[in-house]
Amino acid sequence: MRKGRNDWKALNKKIPYNDDKDWERAGFNDIDGFSANDIYCVGGKGDVWHFDGKAWTQIHFPSNVDLSSVCCAGDGQVYISGYGGTTFKGRGQKWKQIFKGEMTIPFKRMVWFENKIWCTSDYGLWTIENDRLVEPAEVNDEIKVCSGYMSAKDDVLLVAGHSGAAYKEAGVWHKIF
Repeated sequence: MRKGRNDWKALNKKIPYNDDKDWERAGFNDIDGFSANDIYCVGGKGDVWHFDGKAWTQIHFPSNVDLSSVCCAGDGQVYISGYGGTTFKGRGQKWKQIFKGEMTIPFKRMVWFENKIWCTSDYGLWTIENDRLVEPAEVNDEIKVCSGYMSAKDDVLLVAGHSGAAYKEAGVWHKIF
């Protein structure tokens, strides 16, 4: 956790493990949080952990699917996705599956933007609205080729991939290259 310029605090020391060898084999694919005292990490086969500001706790998760992305959303829910795009919604110890993965690759990233979840992979963009995956998001091919990575900040959604980059601001898409 960043406390200030050149001032970092390690949070991994409170994740229980048997010895240094376990830590070397462990790993998360994504991390997100509502605050410094409410952080979720995902990875491995259904491996979900929560940090409350003091200690890490492993979350009982209803699947052993390989997990790839997590989003702590503006609706107060946590969205976790993995193999084939299989996606769950919940928080703490309560989870429900909202999409059974039928894709060839998982979502690389999920973000909260325009009051919905946006999901991306190298194959395109999707949104989650009313617990349903909207395939694909309403974007033209020029924007879809920019898919792969995504970030949202200050009312701007940025997508970037092997074939370009674009951003959405005030409801309008702009291609960067």
